[in-house]
Amino acid sequence: MVTDVETLADQCVLVGSQSAVTDIPDGPAKVLAELRFADALRRSAERLSQRTADAARTNGASWREIGKAVGGITPQGAEHRFSSAAKERRSKASKLAWATKERRRTPRSEPSEDRSYEAERA
Repeated sequence: MVTDVETLADQCVLVGSQSAVTDIPDGPAKVLAELRFADALRRSAERLSQRTADAARTNGASWREIGKAVGGITPQGAEHRFSSAAKERRSKASKLAWATKERRRTPRSEPSEDRSYEAERA
């Protein structure tokens, strides 16, 4: 029985990939079928990561522990990636920043300074 998670994940990918392209002749159709499998696998892995990170937080794990478990990212990175509250803050903050951003309605009337290297040498 395999206990190393990297080896187990590689075996799952290999078996799934082979199953996804069974009975498809070599060529673009086979490669595209494998790509569809890879994309579905990525989405499934993201759902699993989110679900287990939520469960880890519910069971008292810190953002530091979660970050370490997903490849050694910082506690802030783990919270940024998995916290629904952080995602909502980012969404609201970006909408507010966009709404309050000053936008120029007319082009500048004055020419900009030439700051090129050639202008400095002259």
